[in-house]
Amino acid sequence: MKFKNLYLGLIASAFLFASCSSDDNTIIDTPLGAYDNGVLILNEGNFGNPNASVSYISNDLMTSQNNIFSVVNPTKVLGDVAQSLSFSDDKAFIVINNSNEVEVVNRYTFASLGTITEKLENPRYSVVLNNKLYVTNAISNAVTVYNATTYAYITSISLNKTAEKIVAANGKLYVTNGAFGKGNEVTVINESTNTVSTTITVEEGVNSIEVYDGTVYVLCGNKDRTKLFKINAANDAVTSIESTTLKDALNMDIDGNKIYYTQGTGIYAINTNATAFSNTPLFSVTDNSWSTFYGFGVIDGKIYSGDANGFTADGIVTVYSTTGTALKTLTVGIGPNGFYSNN
Repeated sequence: MKFKNLYLGLIASAFLFASCSSDDNTIIDTPLGAYDNGVLILNEGNFGNPNASVSYISNDLMTSQNNIFSVVNPTKVLGDVAQSLSFSDDKAFIVINNSNEVEVVNRYTFASLGTITEKLENPRYSVVLNNKLYVTNAISNAVTVYNATTYAYITSISLNKTAEKIVAANGKLYVTNGAFGKGNEVTVINESTNTVSTTITVEEGVNSIEVYDGTVYVLCGNKDRTKLFKINAANDAVTSIESTTLKDALNMDIDGNKIYYTQGTGIYAINTNATAFSNTPLFSVTDNSWSTFYGFGVIDGKIYSGDANGFTADGIVTVYSTTGTALKTLTVGIGPNGFYSNN
């Protein structure tokens, strides 16, 4: 009888140990704030009015909320034309174009952390590299640099040409020198010296730039052709593919190893190592004049489309599967122009 009790006791101890070991190895994803584990939707608002806003939708599309900056910071106004957003650690930097500001918030709670104003002249896009915030400016044609911790101004890098979208790769910064369908160059900046190292000529109509696995992808579309340039960030060597059938492609985004882009009302996809464009859309959406695909993004296999609704009413966001099934439609702020994974 005593041996039986000992045997049962050993079994119970083994189960207890296994249970404790299993608990110790379990990774619990505790949200870092109300707006973790979801997508931030940037709504630029009406030009000339301080009605920019940010919306949130959870990854499972079950929870959404508008005006999250105002909800969390009721005494502050986000400003006039929220142009773009970038992340660094637990911070989000929101570029407010017509207010000449960069609003800094905690990316998970959206509590305001500060506002950058010095040397900003119609700021457009930003990126953080080595704890420095780089912001492109439309009026000065310069990239202004700030300490990403203290927000203090450091210097300005003059390009003497359009300074638009900016990405970081291999310790360098790549800036598109074109906006609104114009321009055919990418400026490369040395981060350690804050000077221009080279300029890469691409195709007229540069409109999108993304980084994936050490390569900078640049999409250019015009009335004659569409070209995709692949810049090796290790040595800035350039290759490209083009299509004279598919013209005026826009809105490139990379999700996993897939490159997504739009042309007209169609959404297309190719692999990052593709040697040719696809001329067959995954699916097409209903046209709504110039505000179709005002915002576009692909996050974790879901396609996010922002309809500016003519800027006469709140914007509409539709989330699709890659086969074109509408998974969610929601009303957001005026002019939804960008989607940012906040995980």
